[in-house]
Amino acid sequence: MKLTLRRKVLGLIILAVVLTASILTTISIVNIISRGRARVVSFRRELLEQKKLQSKNIVTLAANVIKDLPVDQARKIVLAMRYGTNGYVSLHNYNNYFIAHPDPRLDQSDQTDLKDPNGVYIVQGLTKIAREQGEGYLNYEWSTLGQKTPRPKLSFTKAIPARQWVLTTGVYIDDLDTLVAAEQAKIRHEVSVTIGEYLLVSILLTGALLLVATVIVRRQITGPVEAITRTMKGFNNDLTTQIAVTTHDEVGELALWINQHIHALRENIRLVARVTTDLHTHAEGFTGAVNQQSASTAELSGSVAEIASTMEELSSSASQIAQHSQGVVTRADQALVDSRQGAKEVEDLTARINDISEEIQANLAAIVELGRKSKEINKVMEIINNIANQTKLIAFNAALEAASAGESGKRFGVVAVEIRRLADNVVESTGEIEGRIAEILDTVNRLVMSSERTTHRIVEGQEYAAHTVSMLANIVDKVEESTDAARQISLSTQQQQIASNQVVLAIKDIEKGMGHSVDAIEHMNQVTAEFAEMAEKLKALVNTFKLGPEDPEPGSSSQG
Repeated sequence: MKLTLRRKVLGLIILAVVLTASILTTISIVNIISRGRARVVSFRRELLEQKKLQSKNIVTLAANVIKDLPVDQARKIVLAMRYGTNGYVSLHNYNNYFIAHPDPRLDQSDQTDLKDPNGVYIVQGLTKIAREQGEGYLNYEWSTLGQKTPRPKLSFTKAIPARQWVLTTGVYIDDLDTLVAAEQAKIRHEVSVTIGEYLLVSILLTGALLLVATVIVRRQITGPVEAITRTMKGFNNDLTTQIAVTTHDEVGELALWINQHIHALRENIRLVARVTTDLHTHAEGFTGAVNQQSASTAELSGSVAEIASTMEELSSSASQIAQHSQGVVTRADQALVDSRQGAKEVEDLTARINDISEEIQANLAAIVELGRKSKEINKVMEIINNIANQTKLIAFNAALEAASAGESGKRFGVVAVEIRRLADNVVESTGEIEGRIAEILDTVNRLVMSSERTTHRIVEGQEYAAHTVSMLANIVDKVEESTDAARQISLSTQQQQIASNQVVLAIKDIEKGMGHSVDAIEHMNQVTAEFAEMAEKLKALVNTFKLGPEDPEPGSSSQG
């Protein structure tokens, strides 16, 4: 079974009323029963007090009568004292000896050891109370005259100290239970009637309270809540819906709150609709821009890849130039060593020119050897000249590439210009060296011819030898200059190689970054497409709401 709000509220009210009525009824019934029990206890106590007072009065009267009489008269008077059905008075002394007792079994006998079925010493107890307290009561069981069954008995005892006598009388208290039971039945009947009347009043009052609670719940709680529920069930995204406010309690505040928030929701949906339209429009434009940017980025990425390939080729060329430059340095060092060796030989020739006559053949051989080495130097100079021309060409191409590289190629362009300048110096120096070598060869040829003709040209040969020494010194200087230039070219080409490698690494980083940018743009394009699709869905969702014309915020009361 479905528990509706009405059933829940009514259930809680019924439970509260029933529990309250039950608790109050229970408390009242307990109080009534307690009062009944108190009446029974009070009734029993009153009966007991009456019997105790009766016993005390009889014993006190007897004591006043016999306290001054002789023993015989006192005995007769005690035996003659009877009251009620089985009431009597007994007299014994402090030695537990009965002076007068209507029961022949006890009269004029010592009853110190007399006990009841429960072991209570009767006479000893009475004597002890009388001697120590003067008077008092003792409970024990004893049979009536002519019967054997013991019954509960309460005896009052009083001492006559001057005579050392003890007067006693007792009443059987088992008849109290009969009287109390009768009184209990009477009180129980009265309690039952009172409880029945109270239950009837409680039931009637509970029914009235439940009826009033049902009406209040229906009109003030469940009725308005059901109205709110019906209205909200028929909502169906109709933001023009309004709930009738019929109460001013929490339910009425709830209805007013719902009306206000429906109005606020209507305004928010209107705003969302406008924003969705703008969002959809901007999404389409954004998609086009992203597509265009994606195409541009892809094209730029291709260009960067081509630049990277070109720079790698340039770096490879720079490596080859560096290797060739190192070879030129090596050959220039060798040429310098050879030039210095040639100068030394010419100096030896000058020193031995006086013995030219005797050693003309050896001198001729040395001159021929000098011509050969000069030719080798000429070959080395040709190689240096070719390398310098290649360096100039490479420097020119590097300058073009640096110019096309833009800002990042400025430093590389400066290096390329320096390399070209150094190459021009090398070409100029090698040209000069070639001229010197040609002169040396010409001189050597003349020396050979002179040596073959005549020895009288020795003096002239000395002059030529001195001239040769001077020329060789110049050659050594030029070779040293060429060697220094070759070293500078090698250093420049190595720096060019390092710079090219750095440019290649930077361009590769740019290429990688462009790749990431292309991926990001593709992802952005995908997100933009999803964004446009979401904007379309949001627009369709907004269109499911019925907004109605724009109106002011509703007041405290409106029509449903």
